[in-house]
Amino acid sequence: MREQGVSSEMEWDGLDEACHHAVALSATGDAIGCGRISPEGYIGRIAVLSEWRGKRVGSSLLELLLDYARSQHYAQVELGAQIQAVPFYLRFNFAEVGEIFMDANIPHIKMQLRLKNC
Repeated sequence: MREQGVSSEMEWDGLDEACHHAVALSATGDAIGCGRISPEGYIGRIAVLSEWRGKRVGSSLLELLLDYARSQHYAQVELGAQIQAVPFYLRFNFAEVGEIFMDANIPHIKMQLRLKNC
């Protein structure tokens, strides 16, 4: 929130209780990243501490959330990607949908991924 200048009023949306969460911990047990998925299959709040970026923490979090979605037999998942994160999500075969929109004064685009359920 501090890094991107997002106020607590904009960040805390009251949906956490209904969501499934993933938390990445360091070897010493410190939280270094997080993410969530809603019961409707909306992935969000993926965040990784700056010193841990580029070390597969974000990828691991997203893989965990996608595994959860598959275990719940979701047909697809969606997210609102910050524009600079689009290449990250493209590596997981997400597709851009629609136009760029602003969320918390940051440009985003909706992305979707169809899931192959077992």
